Amino acid sequence: MTLDFNPKAGFTDLPRGVRAHREYRIYNHEKQAWLNYREFTYTTSIGVAYICLGPEGKLRAGMEAAIKLFQDDRSPAFYVPNSYGVCNSLKNFEDLQASAPLSLVSARSGAYTERSVGKILDTFTGHGAIQPSRLHRLMADRPALTFPYQPFSVKSYRRIKPACVPPEIKMKYVTPFGTEQNELLLAGKIVNLWSDEFYARVRKEVDYTLWITEGEKKAMCLSMLPLLLGTPMDVVGIPGVWMWGKKQPDGAWKLAPELSAYTFAKDGRRRLVGVVFDKDSWRNPKVTDALLKLCECLRGAGAMVFVAIIPPGKDQKGVDDFFGKYCVTDTGFNFEPLVNMLGEALYMDRNYGVNYPAPDVSCRMKTLADKAEAFEAVREIYADRRFSTLEQEAVDEIVREIGSFTDPDSSELNGGHYLSRFRASSEDAQTSQWIDWMSKNPFQFQLDLLLDRYIPGVFRGRHQERPSTFNKMAETVLFRWAPFAGD
Repeated sequence: MTLDFNPKAGFTDLPRGVRAHREYRIYNHEKQAWLNYREFTYTTSIGVAYICLGPEGKLRAGMEAAIKLFQDDRSPAFYVPNSYGVCNSLKNFEDLQASAPLSLVSARSGAYTERSVGKILDTFTGHGAIQPSRLHRLMADRPALTFPYQPFSVKSYRRIKPACVPPEIKMKYVTPFGTEQNELLLAGKIVNLWSDEFYARVRKEVDYTLWITEGEKKAMCLSMLPLLLGTPMDVVGIPGVWMWGKKQPDGAWKLAPELSAYTFAKDGRRRLVGVVFDKDSWRNPKVTDALLKLCECLRGAGAMVFVAIIPPGKDQKGVDDFFGKYCVTDTGFNFEPLVNMLGEALYMDRNYGVNYPAPDVSCRMKTLADKAEAFEAVREIYADRRFSTLEQEAVDEIVREIGSFTDPDSSELNGGHYLSRFRASSEDAQTSQWIDWMSKNPFQFQLDLLLDRYIPGVFRGRHQERPSTFNKMAETVLFRWAPFAGD
């Protein structure tokens, strides 16, 4: 499952400014055939374009299309027969590449940099339904990364990631004002360029596994599995953890149209549906509640539902972060860590409940979660070093921090008392305690004890009552991925 993207052929006599960048294969699910793609960078005085050439694609035609793209930036990407290209602002292009680091994915997604203040404001205000506020004007003042849910369609629903948002405003993305319902991103269809007819078959036939994740970029990342590995898999991205459906007057939840269009059970067979939210899905009761409600609705529709858990670790909040950290190599991608993580998904064969903590408990949860995240960096630095070789000042600072937040009477002063007790113990006891901290995050341990009152421990491997069919079902998921093994 390791793919080498280095150019396989020696390209000579390339036009000025053109450099061979990558070479790889993608799987055409409709034709059931592998297609070779070559990728070039084209550097000019105006900017840099990534040109992706499919079978019989012409580099000259791609270069000419790229020049037109540079001269008129109202279009973010281009398509000419058997060729794709993309040119975005440097910041937004890097943002996209950090999640789905393949230029072909960016080009097919249609994600672009909207530079028109008027167009951004038009989206913010629902095409003039309200007067733009000062905040609207502030956010529209800089080019914004825009995700069209129907790529290259003028009338497409769009979500915008503003380049400028005041720090006190807890907003990352903006949805068009006045939208009656939030749409879901059909990422598998878009990235894999499935026709409407073929996509109708994917939704009808239960043999295609469906994965659901939060956010456009994470969905684009997962969509590389069917694209590059030929996995019989579809991907849908939801713009928020509760936006997969709508609550009904009787309190029940109904799946959004994009999901209810799928057939989840047919002729005694059930579609495998995986859900992978961000890492806070197992430590934020609100997010966990949304995830469990989604699982309940999917199971009620006939699906066999799994939940993949992003493991603890530094800089791996979502599935795209996990992919960037563990799967991107100097020469290409190694999909094995991602496949293993998804393959270990929990089989949700029953309903689980969530309790909501009091505000003060929520604050402590957040503090411990932040500290647990930060301590992962400490473990990466010190886990493989002998305790006796460490500088005492560095150890004291870490021990004091642990005491300040994990001692029953936590306080800055208590951190000093905790350190004093630590240093008063024998050298062997100090070493043993240090090894324990490096193997088991003390902040995560305290957080788990607290979370056990509110969130099912099965999400953190702390639940003794694991589903009896878990191993069998996990093997089923992996078996479904067998077609690309060793390809």
